[in-house]
Amino acid sequence: MFRWIWSTSVWLVFACDHPVEHMAAARPIRDSVQQYPTVLPQPLIDYLTVHLPQWRLVGKSDYSKTWWSFYDSSSNPCWARTDINDDRLADYACLLKKDSLVQLVICLGTSSHSFVHYNITFLQAYDTKEPRLLHGVAVAPPARIDVAVPRLQSLILRSNGFALLELEQRSCLYYSQNDRLQTFNMK
Repeated sequence: MFRWIWSTSVWLVFACDHPVEHMAAARPIRDSVQQYPTVLPQPLIDYLTVHLPQWRLVGKSDYSKTWWSFYDSSSNPCWARTDINDDRLADYACLLKKDSLVQLVICLGTSSHSFVHYNITFLQAYDTKEPRLLHGVAVAPPARIDVAVPRLQSLILRSNGFALLELEQRSCLYYSQNDRLQTFNMK
């Protein structure tokens, strides 16, 4: 009996040793709460290049030193990935810059393996000589969210969303409801 368990265990170890494939754009998402993917898929980068040609992705070097006093330097506040509309396709929130402007763009994966993007907001003037970006994005998991300031309000976030961060505080949540992108302001 021991020999059978040992040989089965060894066989399972070798059978499960298969390469992990990297997620292509708008493919089914396995881990719906992977907050900071290490790299964006090339089809998404190509999509952004075609549809927003003068905008470039924000990089970690664009952040002020103040940002890193609140967050781990191994995190990536420039973009986040999750499924916000429960279609099992990867959706992305990306910060883009152009000249002295910074913009949040949310790209929803489509069944045709492409994207639909939403220009959300212009966040701040960006100083190219001295990077001081104070905004980031993160995944907001399902939860009940209560806010007292600027007014008393509540949200029951039933699926993942994207949180716009301003230093250590979430300032807005972006989520999908009734097939539309919704905003919940927290400041």
